[in-house]
Amino acid sequence: MPLLVDDQPLGPSPKSVAELLQRYPMFKESAVVISSKPTKEVPPHGLLYVGQREMAVVDPDDECIQVLGTDDATTCHIAILRQTASNVTGICHFDGSGMSNAVQKLITKVKSLTGGKQWGRLELSLVGGFLDNNGTSEELSVKLLDTFNKNPTDVHLNLACITELNTRPGGGSPFPIIYGLAVIIQTGEMFPAKFQDRGPDQPLRSARHFTGSEEVIDIYDNNKKQLVIGPFNYSSMDEIDLLCRLPDPIIREHLSTSPEQEPKHFEASVRAALVQIRDFPDPLKTVFKGKGHHYKKEPDGKWSKVA
Repeated sequence: MPLLVDDQPLGPSPKSVAELLQRYPMFKESAVVISSKPTKEVPPHGLLYVGQREMAVVDPDDECIQVLGTDDATTCHIAILRQTASNVTGICHFDGSGMSNAVQKLITKVKSLTGGKQWGRLELSLVGGFLDNNGTSEELSVKLLDTFNKNPTDVHLNLACITELNTRPGGGSPFPIIYGLAVIIQTGEMFPAKFQDRGPDQPLRSARHFTGSEEVIDIYDNNKKQLVIGPFNYSSMDEIDLLCRLPDPIIREHLSTSPEQEPKHFEASVRAALVQIRDFPDPLKTVFKGKGHHYKKEPDGKWSKVA
């Protein structure tokens, strides 16, 4: 079956968000509800944060993780997939790369953790993008809907606060309303969020997608209850020394799909990733040395390295 809305097949994938809203105007109402919620600052206790081109799935019996979240989404989209009988919940941060494999991986992982509870259903919430001048968000919205619609698994689309529905009203330049999203695993409650801590190895994790790796990776080992980073490789970049020395305005202007809308820490995050690439080329040898980085969640919310 394709993607479903109100228990009925979506039918042909919409060619635009406007077409989706023409067919299903109720998405406007649910988008107003989620976008009107205040942004909450999420502490590190019980949080599993995923970054761009990352995903994670957690079941409600996990004693280490109670909240999933991600942010820094301008043109990017956030997907939350939840199985209603088991409350198993997954989150993925899409930027348009590796989308078909990532959607299948997310669906498969959620279904695999349901513990045989085949009743209930898979419910999907999509948040992200805005009316950017290049139409990047619109393209990603349409592509993401089409990818879920072409997957053979029944998935019910409950929320689509995407592109024009996630654009701040009023004059002037368009900006996203929601940059980050969190979900409480036990209850399924979702809310706009920002995060006090984004977890370990952030420059390393960012370096992977800066050098063109398109794979969306699953960063959580559910059996060991550990955050797992790598091992993975990233390619070198031409003139990396020069890139590391670029002034902040050039980084913002040329290394973002939406320079004006990026958060204040954008330049610092990009520079840290570039320095990572410069200082640790061939990460399979210089960083991982044959094995990934494994972390466990401590009671104080920090991640401690176990391998």
